[in-house]
Amino acid sequence: MSVESCGAESEAAGETSCETASVFRHDHRSEDVAERIDHLMAAVLLPDDAERRARLAEHVAPDFVYVGPDGVFDGADGLGDAFAAYRREGHRTTLRRTSAVEIHHGYLRFSWQRLEDGADAVEGWAFGALDDHGAIRRVVVFEGLAPGRGAR
Repeated sequence: MSVESCGAESEAAGETSCETASVFRHDHRSEDVAERIDHLMAAVLLPDDAERRARLAEHVAPDFVYVGPDGVFDGADGLGDAFAAYRREGHRTTLRRTSAVEIHHGYLRFSWQRLEDGADAVEGWAFGALDDHGAIRRVVVFEGLAPGRGAR
């Protein structure tokens, strides 16, 4: 996405001014986005399929994509599928943010931790993008806080 939609193409189309992409004009408050991320981290672990799907859909854009070490997953259903292994019976997994959410120009980043049965399993960081309405459009996750130090 370019910052401005102008240039030779715009002039040829008869447009007379440049316009900043709307995602950059939107005031995405980091505390609102952080709250949405926290809700997503809890919702992916809900055992009930219908409840999980509904809660995830509240916070992600219709064209949401999750990219993690195990693959690329589309939509709220795909996000739920990405965490299916952590919802197995008799196993307790918790996801939590370990940093504030930093946002600029419609992009975000934060660090996170996954606890399994109360013990630290892995830490990592994520970055993503918001749509024009502030819904989370994309999240890319890395395990390990520094490159080359992931769990895999």
